[in-house]
Amino acid sequence: MIGKEIISERYITISHAKEIMTDKANIDELSYEHGCALDYLEKFARLSAEDVENLVKDLVELGLDEKTAIKIADILPEDTEDLKLIFYKSDIPKNSEEILDIVSQYK
Repeated sequence: MIGKEIISERYITISHAKEIMTDKANIDELSYEHGCALDYLEKFARLSAEDVENLVKDLVELGLDEKTAIKIADILPEDTEDLKLIFYKSDIPKNSEEILDIVSQYK
């Protein structure tokens, strides 16, 4: 890693990571580790990248930060108990029912 530096960082969803890895697989042959990562992403990406992007946008409009919205889009919680697992370090937002309604629209 000599000569490489991090230019920027941002959170991405599992679906977006799958899209990136699939594009890389179409260009080059993947190493074993990249192949394992792509296999994982294919198993756990539940929505298309476009649907996830819209879901994250809707959740951010409700007042959630981008990191939390992305985590919710990856997990797709079904009830308040699932949301409690995501918000284990802080209080669940008062609009948790709205969050669950929006998530249910994308399932």
